[in-house]
Amino acid sequence: MPKRTKSTSKSPTAKKRKQVRVWADGCYDMVHYGHANSLRQGKALGDYLVVGVHSDEDIAKNKGPPVYTEQERYRIIRAIKWVDEVVEGSPYLPTPENTLDRHNCDFCIHGADISTTPDGVDTYGAQKAAGRYREIERTQGVSTTDLVGRYIWRICDVHAF
Repeated sequence: MPKRTKSTSKSPTAKKRKQVRVWADGCYDMVHYGHANSLRQGKALGDYLVVGVHSDEDIAKNKGPPVYTEQERYRIIRAIKWVDEVVEGSPYLPTPENTLDRHNCDFCIHGADISTTPDGVDTYGAQKAAGRYREIERTQGVSTTDLVGRYIWRICDVHAF
């Protein structure tokens, strides 16, 4: 009996599906499994995940000085397996024009925790207004703020008189 082989050729009339490109951005200071889980969720929503990492200057201006340097944060995010591309120094206040269009992304993702500028402006307001925002699940039980609190508590506990 002849051996059957699977055909790898596609019909000439078959349409090639457009690659879905997803944008995620953040400070990514003191990266933890909640950050990685958000990037995993982002990758699951598309084919290619582009991650913008804010500069030290933008973080200091909007949130306070970061613990890790921007070069350390770029390296950490590049090491996460769901990340296809890292954009260094991405704007803290992203717009469809300066992030999504510039990097050919279809939409951006962020967790349910609202991110704002010091003036109280929703940092994803422009993407939401353009219909190019997708909310992902926040990882329960972990946050950078919680981790910082635990570090401080443990340092104070260890050095208590």
